[in-house]
Amino acid sequence: LGHTFGHALEAHAGYSDRLLHGEAISIGMALAFEFSNEMGLCSGQDAQRAIAHFKAAGLPVEIGRIPGGAPGAGVLLALIAQDKKVQAGIPAFILVRGIGEAYVEHQMDMEKLQDFLKRKCSGK
Repeated sequence: LGHTFGHALEAHAGYSDRLLHGEAISIGMALAFEFSNEMGLCSGQDAQRAIAHFKAAGLPVEIGRIPGGAPGAGVLLALIAQDKKVQAGIPAFILVRGIGEAYVEHQMDMEKLQDFLKRKCSGK
């Protein structure tokens, strides 16, 4: 969970100490929960509970908190397209139906994902 988004964020940060692997994955997990909630897959309560847990552990949960700036949605999507889980040009994402209920989504609606990432990358 969180690795498709997280690895793209790590690549954007140049695999440097600007964004450590665990930090990238924490942001990625928060994005996965938020996107799952937006898609009607999990409750907002579950998403907020998970994100609050990451925050309580001192982990970042927002793209805008990446030192040196957040990538744009287009940059992030291009990096996601290079993920090892891409099949037939569509990246696989681990999404959630609730806490402890992760699954692999192979039929991602890329337009909805792009809209979501545009908002997240702009701080909304």
